[in-house]
Amino acid sequence: MDFIIQDIKTDRPNISGGLPNFYRLIPVGFYFVAIFAIGLNIYFYSALRGHQRDEKTWQSEVTRAMAEQTAIMDKQGKINSEAQAAERIADWVDGARPVQPITVTITRSMEANATIAELNMDRNPAMPAHLFMTLKINHAGSEQLESTLDALSAIDYQTYSAQQVKAENAIDFQATLIWNKAQ
Repeated sequence: MDFIIQDIKTDRPNISGGLPNFYRLIPVGFYFVAIFAIGLNIYFYSALRGHQRDEKTWQSEVTRAMAEQTAIMDKQGKINSEAQAAERIADWVDGARPVQPITVTITRSMEANATIAELNMDRNPAMPAHLFMTLKINHAGSEQLESTLDALSAIDYQTYSAQQVKAENAIDFQATLIWNKAQ
Protein backbone atom coordinates (compact mmCIF):
# COMPACT_ATOMS: atom_id res chain seq x y z
CA MET A 1 0.00 0.00 0.00
CA ASP A 2 3.01 2.25 0.20
CA PHE A 3 2.99 2.65 -3.57
CA ILE A 4 -0.59 4.08 -3.47
CA ILE A 5 -0.34 6.19 -0.37
CA GLN A 6 2.77 8.02 0.50
CA ASP A 7 3.18 9.15 4.03
CA ILE A 8 3.84 12.84 3.81
CA LYS A 9 5.09 13.06 7.34
CA THR A 10 7.92 10.66 7.87
CA ASP A 11 9.27 9.48 11.16
CA ARG A 12 11.69 11.84 12.75
CA PRO A 13 13.68 10.48 15.52
CA ASN A 14 13.47 12.27 18.80
CA ILE A 15 10.79 14.72 17.50
CA SER A 16 7.59 12.93 16.59
CA GLY A 17 6.34 9.74 15.09
CA GLY A 18 4.66 9.35 11.69
CA LEU A 19 0.94 9.75 11.07
CA PRO A 20 -1.36 7.13 12.48
CA ASN A 21 -2.30 4.33 10.06
CA PHE A 22 -6.00 5.32 9.80
CA TYR A 23 -4.87 8.67 8.32
CA ARG A 24 -3.71 6.67 5.36
CA LEU A 25 -7.40 6.18 4.48
CA ILE A 26 -7.86 9.90 3.82
CA PRO A 27 -6.16 9.81 0.38
CA VAL A 28 -8.06 6.61 -0.44
CA GLY A 29 -11.31 8.42 0.43
CA PHE A 30 -10.20 11.35 -1.73
CA TYR A 31 -9.59 8.97 -4.66
CA PHE A 32 -13.04 7.42 -4.16
CA VAL A 33 -14.69 10.88 -3.96
CA ALA A 34 -12.84 12.04 -7.09
CA ILE A 35 -13.89 8.88 -9.00
CA PHE A 36 -17.47 9.29 -7.68
CA ALA A 37 -17.50 12.97 -8.78
CA ILE A 38 -16.27 12.01 -12.24
CA GLY A 39 -18.99 9.34 -12.41
CA LEU A 40 -21.65 11.90 -11.34
CA ASN A 41 -20.39 14.34 -13.95
CA ILE A 42 -20.68 11.67 -16.63
CA TYR A 43 -24.19 10.78 -15.40
CA PHE A 44 -25.33 14.42 -15.29
CA TYR A 45 -23.80 15.14 -18.69
CA SER A 46 -25.60 12.17 -20.25
CA ALA A 47 -28.84 13.24 -18.51
CA LEU A 48 -28.37 16.78 -19.88
CA ARG A 49 -27.80 15.44 -23.40
CA GLY A 50 -30.90 13.25 -23.07
CA HIS A 51 -32.91 16.24 -21.87
CA GLN A 52 -31.67 18.34 -24.79
CA ARG A 53 -32.66 15.54 -27.20
CA ASP A 54 -36.09 15.34 -25.56
CA GLU A 55 -36.46 19.11 -25.73
CA LYS A 56 -35.61 19.13 -29.46
CA THR A 57 -38.16 16.35 -30.00
CA TRP A 58 -40.72 18.27 -27.97
CA GLN A 59 -40.03 21.49 -29.87
CA SER A 60 -40.45 19.70 -33.21
CA GLU A 61 -43.73 18.20 -31.93
CA VAL A 62 -44.92 21.66 -30.85
CA THR A 63 -43.97 23.11 -34.24
CA ARG A 64 -45.77 20.28 -36.05
CA ALA A 65 -48.85 20.66 -33.83
CA MET A 66 -48.90 24.43 -34.41
CA ALA A 67 -48.66 23.85 -38.18
CA GLU A 68 -51.53 21.36 -37.99
CA GLN A 69 -53.56 23.79 -35.88
CA THR A 70 -52.93 26.59 -38.38
CA ALA A 71 -53.97 24.33 -41.25
CA ILE A 72 -57.12 23.30 -39.39
CA MET A 73 -57.95 26.91 -38.54
CA ASP A 74 -57.48 27.87 -42.21
CA LYS A 75 -59.78 25.06 -43.30
CA GLN A 76 -62.31 26.06 -40.64
CA GLY A 77 -62.14 29.68 -41.81
CA LYS A 78 -62.75 28.59 -45.40
CA ILE A 79 -65.68 26.42 -44.29
CA ASN A 80 -67.13 29.30 -42.25
CA SER A 81 -66.80 31.72 -45.17
CA GLU A 82 -68.43 29.19 -47.50
CA ALA A 83 -71.22 28.65 -44.95
CA GLN A 84 -71.79 32.41 -44.72
CA ALA A 85 -71.85 32.70 -48.50
CA ALA A 86 -74.29 29.80 -48.71
CA GLU A 87 -76.41 31.42 -46.03
CA ARG A 88 -76.49 34.69 -47.98
CA ILE A 89 -77.44 32.80 -51.14
CA ALA A 90 -80.13 30.90 -49.26
CA ASP A 91 -81.49 34.18 -47.88
CA TRP A 92 -81.44 35.67 -51.37
CA VAL A 93 -83.20 32.64 -52.85
CA ASP A 94 -85.70 32.71 -50.00
CA GLY A 95 -86.31 36.42 -50.57
CA ALA A 96 -86.25 36.20 -54.35
CA ARG A 97 -89.50 34.41 -54.60
CA PRO A 98 -90.89 34.10 -58.11
CA VAL A 99 -92.98 37.02 -59.27
CA GLN A 100 -95.36 34.79 -61.24
CA PRO A 101 -97.72 34.23 -58.26
CA ILE A 102 -97.85 38.00 -57.76
CA THR A 103 -98.71 38.73 -61.39
CA VAL A 104 -101.31 35.95 -61.45
CA THR A 105 -102.87 37.25 -58.23
CA ILE A 106 -103.00 40.81 -59.57
CA THR A 107 -104.47 39.63 -62.87
CA ARG A 108 -107.12 37.46 -61.19
CA SER A 109 -108.13 40.28 -58.85
CA MET A 110 -109.12 42.53 -61.74
CA GLU A 111 -112.81 43.10 -62.39
CA ALA A 112 -114.28 42.54 -65.83
CA ASN A 113 -114.13 46.16 -66.98
CA ALA A 114 -110.69 46.99 -65.44
CA THR A 115 -107.48 46.54 -67.40
CA ILE A 116 -103.84 46.57 -66.43
CA ALA A 117 -102.11 49.25 -68.48
CA GLU A 118 -98.70 48.81 -66.90
CA LEU A 119 -97.13 46.48 -64.36
CA ASN A 120 -93.43 46.79 -63.46
CA MET A 121 -91.61 44.90 -60.76
CA ASP A 122 -88.02 45.66 -59.83
CA ARG A 123 -86.03 43.75 -57.26
CA ASN A 124 -83.24 45.33 -55.22
CA PRO A 125 -80.24 42.95 -55.23
CA ALA A 126 -79.25 44.06 -51.74
CA MET A 127 -82.72 43.23 -50.38
CA PRO A 128 -84.26 40.53 -52.56
CA ALA A 129 -87.29 40.19 -50.29
CA HIS A 130 -88.35 43.73 -51.28
CA LEU A 131 -90.00 44.15 -54.65
CA PHE A 132 -90.76 47.61 -56.02
CA MET A 133 -94.05 47.48 -57.93
CA THR A 134 -95.59 50.04 -60.25
CA LEU A 135 -99.17 49.30 -61.30
CA LYS A 136 -101.35 51.36 -63.63
CA ILE A 137 -104.98 50.29 -63.83
CA ASN A 138 -107.39 51.69 -66.46
CA HIS A 139 -111.15 51.89 -66.03
CA ALA A 140 -111.01 51.21 -62.27
CA GLY A 141 -111.54 52.91 -58.95
CA SER A 142 -110.26 52.65 -55.42
CA GLU A 143 -112.32 49.51 -54.82
CA GLN A 144 -110.38 47.70 -57.53
CA LEU A 145 -107.08 48.74 -55.98
CA GLU A 146 -108.27 47.60 -52.55
CA SER A 147 -109.32 44.18 -53.85
CA THR A 148 -105.91 43.83 -55.56
CA LEU A 149 -104.07 44.73 -52.33
CA ASP A 150 -106.27 42.28 -50.39
CA ALA A 151 -105.38 39.55 -52.90
CA LEU A 152 -101.66 40.36 -52.44
CA SER A 153 -101.95 40.18 -48.66
CA ALA A 154 -103.65 36.79 -49.06
CA ILE A 155 -100.39 35.44 -50.57
CA ASP A 156 -98.35 36.96 -47.70
CA TYR A 157 -97.21 40.20 -49.32
CA GLN A 158 -97.66 43.55 -47.64
CA THR A 159 -97.26 46.98 -49.17
CA TYR A 160 -94.81 49.48 -47.81
CA SER A 161 -94.43 53.15 -48.72
CA ALA A 162 -97.44 53.05 -51.01
CA GLN A 163 -98.27 56.01 -53.28
CA GLN A 164 -101.48 56.32 -55.21
CA VAL A 165 -102.33 58.84 -57.93
CA LYS A 166 -105.85 58.87 -59.33
CA ALA A 167 -106.29 60.22 -62.79
CA GLU A 168 -109.54 60.61 -64.78
CA ASN A 169 -110.06 56.99 -65.65
CA ALA A 170 -106.91 55.36 -64.23
CA ILE A 171 -105.03 54.73 -61.02
CA ASP A 172 -101.25 54.86 -60.77
CA PHE A 173 -100.03 52.89 -57.77
CA GLN A 174 -96.47 52.48 -56.53
CA ALA A 175 -95.38 50.47 -53.50
CA THR A 176 -92.71 48.21 -52.19
CA LEU A 177 -93.96 44.69 -51.70
CA ILE A 178 -92.46 42.86 -48.75
CA TRP A 179 -92.95 39.16 -48.39
CA ASN A 180 -93.98 38.11 -44.91
CA LYS A 181 -92.50 34.75 -44.11
CA ALA A 182 -95.09 32.27 -42.93
CA GLN A 183 -95.42 32.54 -39.19
